[in-house]
Amino acid sequence: MKKLLLITFSLLLSVNVFAQYPEITIMDIQWQDLTLGDTSSVYTGDTVTVVGVVMVAPFRDANPDSGTTLIAGAPAIILQDTSETDFGGILTRFPGSNATFNVIDTGYIIRATGVVIEYFKTTELDLISFEGSDVLGFMQRPQPVSVTLDSLTELGGRQGKFSAERWESVFIRVDTVTATTGGVGTGSYEVFDENNTQVIVGNQSSYFRNSATVPTPGTLINVTGYIQNRDNVPNTTYAHLINPTYPGDVEVLLFVPSISNITRNPAIVGYGDPVTVTATIVDPDGTVAEAKLIYRKNMGVHNELLMTNPSGDLWNATIPAQNDSSIIDYFVRAVDNENNVSIFPSDTSRNRFFYLVLDRPLTIQDVQFSPFGSGFSGYNGYQGTGRGIVTADTSDIEGDGNLTGPQVYIQNGTGPWSGISVFGTEAQSSFRGDDISVTGPVIESNSVTQIGTTSDPAVVTTLGTGQTLPDPEEITTDEIDDLNNGAVQAEQWEGVLVKYVDVEVSDENADGLPGPDEGSGGNRNFGELLVRDAVSVHETRVELQDGTHQYHNFWAVELENEPIRIREGDTFDELIGILWYSFGNYKLLPRKDDDFVGHTTDVNDEIEIPNDFTLSQNYPNPFNPSTKIQYALPVTGNVTLKVYNILGQEVMTLINNQSQTPGLHEVTFNASSLPSGIYLYRLQAENFVDAKKMILLK
Repeated sequence: MKKLLLITFSLLLSVNVFAQYPEITIMDIQWQDLTLGDTSSVYTGDTVTVVGVVMVAPFRDANPDSGTTLIAGAPAIILQDTSETDFGGILTRFPGSNATFNVIDTGYIIRATGVVIEYFKTTELDLISFEGSDVLGFMQRPQPVSVTLDSLTELGGRQGKFSAERWESVFIRVDTVTATTGGVGTGSYEVFDENNTQVIVGNQSSYFRNSATVPTPGTLINVTGYIQNRDNVPNTTYAHLINPTYPGDVEVLLFVPSISNITRNPAIVGYGDPVTVTATIVDPDGTVAEAKLIYRKNMGVHNELLMTNPSGDLWNATIPAQNDSSIIDYFVRAVDNENNVSIFPSDTSRNRFFYLVLDRPLTIQDVQFSPFGSGFSGYNGYQGTGRGIVTADTSDIEGDGNLTGPQVYIQNGTGPWSGISVFGTEAQSSFRGDDISVTGPVIESNSVTQIGTTSDPAVVTTLGTGQTLPDPEEITTDEIDDLNNGAVQAEQWEGVLVKYVDVEVSDENADGLPGPDEGSGGNRNFGELLVRDAVSVHETRVELQDGTHQYHNFWAVELENEPIRIREGDTFDELIGILWYSFGNYKLLPRKDDDFVGHTTDVNDEIEIPNDFTLSQNYPNPFNPSTKIQYALPVTGNVTLKVYNILGQEVMTLINNQSQTPGLHEVTFNASSLPSGIYLYRLQAENFVDAKKMILLK
C-alpha cells in the first residue's frame, strides 16, 4: 500500500518532464541482422523512449531497504515488450535512481526514457528520469519462452549461437537439464543436456550470488532466467548465460547425493605412508546407500575402495602405501537409495584430487604441479613449502592500485612449474635476488596458485641475498594463446619468469579500440596488449598496469604525453616478465623497463618519405633510465644501431642488421643496467653512418 500511495502521490504532483525523444519499441533498439553476428544497436548513444513490462524489480521484494535485485552497477530492471519476445527485452538501469523508481515491482507497465549504451556485448538503457506519470498500468508478468540448450549453444558444445541474440534480456526457460561445476563466479554453474550441450547459469541476481546454494553436480533442474551475452567466457568466443533472478526460477527435479569436504591424512605423503581419504556425503531426499573411493597410480588403471561410514555424514577409505615418486589421483562416487549417482569432482577429465609420494622435501615444482587441467595444486588447502630465488618483488609488481595489489614471485631453477606466488608481510619484505624458503597454506587466489593468505601469511626464512636470477624461459605466444584457465600447456608456466622473442604488437588494446578507458558503456582499456612472436600463429596478452615501468597503451587520458606509448605494429627483440592469470586470461606481466628489450616503433605510418638519411638527437637527454632515438630512412635498407661507452666499447645492440622500410623510426634505449656516464649511439643504414652523444645521469 505504501509504495502505491507513493507512486500515486508522485503521479498527482509531477509534471511529465521527459523531452520529446523518439518513441520507439524495445525491438527497434535490439533488432539486428543475425547473419552478421552480434552488432551494436543502431540507436547506441541516442536518447529514446520505450514502453514495457517490468520483469525484475529494482530492489528485492520491491523494498529499497533490502538491496538491489540485479548486480548491475546501479538499480536496474529487466524491461520486456508487453507482447513481443524476439528482440523484446532490455536491461534498464537508473544511475540517478529516485524513490518512485525504487518501489516499482514486477508486472508494472512503464514508460522508460534513457540513453542506449553498449556494455561489452549487452545493450542497455540508462534512464535519465523517472516520474509517477511514467507508470502506465499493470499486467501479469509474461511467461518465459521455452527453449532448448541447443537453441542457445552449438550442439554438443558451449559456443553461443548468434541466432540466440534475439533473446538478449528476454526471459526464457530450459527444462530437464543437469547441473555441473564451472560458471563465472560465486553462485554460478553450468548445465548440460543429453547431447552434452552446455550453457552457463549466471549470477547477476543478488539472490543467487549472495545466498543461493549451487545445485550438487548431477542434480536435474529446470531453469528460468533472462539471457545475457558475453564474449569473455573461456573456451568460447561468444556465450549466452541464463540468469535466474528469483529463488523459484531454479526448480529441482531430482536430487543426487551431495559430496563435499574431501580431505586426506597425511597431507604431505611420504614413501610407505597409507593415506586415509574422508568425505562428507549427504542425500537431501533420502539416504546414502554406498560410497566408493576410486583411485589410480601414475594415471594407470582405476582401483575402487568401498568407503565406510563411521559416524554421521562422514565416509572414509584408505589408499595403500605407494612407491616413491608415484602420482596418485582420486575421486569419490556416491549412490543414494533411489540409485541416483554423483561423483566429486564432477568432471574427472580435467579435475581430480591428487598427491605425490615423495621421499624428500617439497619443492615449488611439487606445489605448483597441476596435470589435469583444473589449475589446482595437489596441496590446495594444505600447508606447503618451497625454496627459490625472488624473481619479482613489490617494487617490480606494485599492482594497478585498484583491483590488484603488490605481488612477489619465487622460482626454483628453470623449466615448467618452477615459479609460484607468495603472499604475506614477510614475503612482501623480500627483494629480487633473495634466496628464501617459504611455508604457508596453498590456495588458488583468483585462479593463481599461491603460498600464504591474508589470515595465514607465508613464513619466510631468508637464506641469502643478491643471488643471480634464473634466465627467462623462452616460450612462444602459440603456447599461451588465449587458453582456458588450468590448461596444462599454459598453466605449467604460471609464476615463471619467461620471455617472448621477436615480438610484434598485433593490437595495442586487447579489450577495445585504441585510446583511454571510458568506463561502463564506453571504450574499455585495461592496459593490455595483444602480441605475436615471429614463429607463432596465435597472439596472447601482455599486461602493462601492474608493473613498475614507463610503458603504457594510453589507457588513461593523463598518459597522452607520457613516455612510452606502445602502438600496434611496434616490435620488441624480447618481452620478459612473469606469466600471470587474471580476469579470464593468461598474460605476461613485465616488471620494470629492462623487461622491454629492443623496442622499435613506426612513429607515423602516414608520414612523407624522407629525402635523406638522418639520425636525431635522443630525447630526453640527459636521461634515466630510458630515452628515445629517432632516425629517418629514405629507402628500404638494413639497419644497425649500437651503443658504445666513452672508450668506444660496445655495450648494447639495439638493432642488428634488420631490414626496415622507408619512414621515420623510433627506438627506446633502456640503460637501467648501465652506470652513469657519456655514451655514443651509432646508426648504420646502407652507406649512411652517423653517431651522437647522450648522457645517462642516475
